[in-house]
Amino acid sequence: MKNKAKHSIVFIVAVAILAAGFSYFLNWRYQNRYSMKQPTVAAENKSSHGYQKVMDSNAAYQNVDRYLKQQHFNGNITIYHKGKLVMDQSYGYQDFEAMKPTTPNSMYLIGSAQKFTTGLMLKKLEVEGKVNINDPIDKYLPWFKTSKPLILKDIMLHRSGLKKFNGSPTAHSIEDVAKELQQADIQPGMYKKHLYSDGNYIVLAAVIQSITKEPFAKYFNETLRKPYDLRRTAFYNEKNYESDMAKGYDEHRALRHPKYMEQYYGAGNLFMSTRDMAKLILNFQENKIFPESITTPMLFEFKTPAYPSIYRYGFTTYGQQHRVNGNFFGEKLTSYFNNDYIVVIASNYKSDKNENHLKYVYTKLLNQPEPKQPK
Repeated sequence: MKNKAKHSIVFIVAVAILAAGFSYFLNWRYQNRYSMKQPTVAAENKSSHGYQKVMDSNAAYQNVDRYLKQQHFNGNITIYHKGKLVMDQSYGYQDFEAMKPTTPNSMYLIGSAQKFTTGLMLKKLEVEGKVNINDPIDKYLPWFKTSKPLILKDIMLHRSGLKKFNGSPTAHSIEDVAKELQQADIQPGMYKKHLYSDGNYIVLAAVIQSITKEPFAKYFNETLRKPYDLRRTAFYNEKNYESDMAKGYDEHRALRHPKYMEQYYGAGNLFMSTRDMAKLILNFQENKIFPESITTPMLFEFKTPAYPSIYRYGFTTYGQQHRVNGNFFGEKLTSYFNNDYIVVIASNYKSDKNENHLKYVYTKLLNQPEPKQPK
């Protein structure tokens, strides 16, 4: 009897071990299949060549500098004129508590302006023939079934009708967000209707991962960050860039604490300096990202089947003038640009006046038309 009991105990323990091992295997397989771990960049890869202030002697840029100082602007501005860097200046503090001044290397949480970078990545895959913007989404994410068919273009243009996404306490990755949005299905009365939502571009990030078979952050680094020398651009979790990351504050100068950042790949968890955004736009304009046959329609065409609205691929075009914009947790980055000027302004102090400052600089001091809907 004792031997029998002993054998029974051994059998039960063995079964328990096997069950635990099988459970671990299933969890591991799920994590590897559906949740790609986003890489961080090793400290030794951080460029030691930072940015320095630039101020052209032209009176127009001196006036810009004087105006921003008079307005007690807190943040950074970068200006390119006809492809030449003419101004890169910083004002105030990137960390008010520590009294740490901004520098040309200060990086801001750019929020929805990250959609512009995601749009460029998506377009690159189109140009390479790896994706068709008119394909149904379930061609790339087979589990993304909704009550009505969705194509990638619907998602890119924010007309998917998917639930507006504001962060989730139960999601921990791009795939988690995409699955929650798929399960919530198309919202009543919103199919093919405009509903701006970060969720759309997080879903596109999941599509990009599925196509490239690599983490979104890795593909971003390979296609945009490294080729175009974006020296002060990093995802929220890249600790070796932390000293350059501005802290966001509300209108009462209370510190904001970003949350759900691991969910926002593709739509809001990227830090950039104003010079890096300006450099990226310049490379786009100069046909260094796409051939001219692709760039020109992206910038200037609208009310066509390919570009039915002024919004496309994460930015807005108003004919000859263009706008990139994003704000998140007290930080805001906005750019106005055309064939002559690229102006990027960013601040970590939430204020309704920030874009007004940019508008004044662009239209009054640089004498450019305001980016707005043509009549």
